[in-house]
Amino acid sequence: MFDEKKSLETIAFFKAHYHYDTTYMEEMLEASPQSYEVFENFLPMATFANKAPLDALSVARITAIVNEDCGTCAQLYVDLALEAGLDKEIVKEVVFNEGKNLPAPLKDLYDFTLCVSNNESIDASLYAKMSEHYSKEVLVEISLAIAATKVFPTIKRVLNLAQSCSLIKIKV
Repeated sequence: MFDEKKSLETIAFFKAHYHYDTTYMEEMLEASPQSYEVFENFLPMATFANKAPLDALSVARITAIVNEDCGTCAQLYVDLALEAGLDKEIVKEVVFNEGKNLPAPLKDLYDFTLCVSNNESIDASLYAKMSEHYSKEVLVEISLAIAATKVFPTIKRVLNLAQSCSLIKIKV
């Protein structure tokens, strides 16, 4: 059963812990608790990890969210990756250097993620590299990670709260 009070407490914790603007969540909950409940049930998809390595999931997530031009969400994804133990140099490469100096599997993943995020054709050789680097199970997890990044900026834009998505200087 949905607990609106618990949701408010979770939002408040998230806001304080990550210094993240949760206005869109608060407005969703106030305007449509049922819709917020659906959103809340989606959230595990955004952080799901089972077999995929931390570096791969983080590169996919950060690449995709930066591509969405969502500054505060990009900072959040950086903070989450660093909190989980991702090497700062990997984060810096993704955020500031277009992944140019990433190890080959992660550079391929960076390029692949951009193609997916931009709905571009993916060259067969890039698909082949992805299949060499990652199992089908890991690719499924990566697909969820990339897809999830579209949800947050979309909701903010629809609710006219995209000003919080403005480009910011990301701190690593």
